[in-house]
Amino acid sequence: MLADLDVKPGQRVLEIGTGTGWNAALLAYRLGAENVVTVEVDSAVASEARKSLDRFGLPVQVVHGDGLLGYGARAPYDRVIATCGLRKIPFAWVEQSKPGGVLLVPWGTYYGPGEAAARLVVARHGQSASGPFTRPVAFMRLRSQRFVWPRHDEYVPPGALDAADTSTTTLTEAQLCGTGSFDPVGFALGLRVPDVAHNPDRRRDGRRAVWFYGTGGSMDRSWAVVVFRDDREEAKVYQSGPRRLWSEVESAYHWWLSHGEPDHSRFGLTVTAEETHAWLDDPVNSWSL
Repeated sequence: MLADLDVKPGQRVLEIGTGTGWNAALLAYRLGAENVVTVEVDSAVASEARKSLDRFGLPVQVVHGDGLLGYGARAPYDRVIATCGLRKIPFAWVEQSKPGGVLLVPWGTYYGPGEAAARLVVARHGQSASGPFTRPVAFMRLRSQRFVWPRHDEYVPPGALDAADTSTTTLTEAQLCGTGSFDPVGFALGLRVPDVAHNPDRRRDGRRAVWFYGTGGSMDRSWAVVVFRDDREEAKVYQSGPRRLWSEVESAYHWWLSHGEPDHSRFGLTVTAEETHAWLDDPVNSWSL
């Protein structure tokens, strides 16, 4: 990630998420401690990092505060780097960056755990930042953006399956549920289907249910489940609520196939004060998240 950040001598860097201070120390070694500011939300962690950096001879300014706000007192910055996973990028980071500055942010959706580092370049007018994803990453989530799983029975009360719309799908469990530390299919589906989380059950006796929950606000109690069975070529689908979540997911999967099964490196983000857009290959080909 530091290679992706591409710092140059004389540049000033804002880091969000101090942790032990190790990353800030690397930046300070390259740029000088006076050019690095790091923000940590946990007071005890910030205090220990400050002591470690001072002991190592790199007295970086360690700020105890909310990283979502950045740190305007030392702005503008040439680079901003986050060492925590985000689901929404605060526009304050763009505002506190110079035109042409770079934001490097671990980012993902609530669809699943997959994250990739977004490398966003601030526009000349300073009103947006845009760029591609560079590499898969995995970080603890920013505290205020950690996902709280909904109660299943608030979406699917007793008897809800009997009243749900039913259908079948020819998509397979292997196609929908990726393996490994980073799932390119899940990452793409999260970008294409907003405000939805999915939760695959464990496989039991040749059967696996994959649940989907709408997360678009307190009134969104849309849900869907697809049930895969080893002894059947088609899977049974149940869905209910104002949205048809499985229909959205299935459509997004076919969109992904039709565009050549792109991985993270073909996607990117554009952030403005009003909203965030995702795009494929070019910011012109964007959609709102």
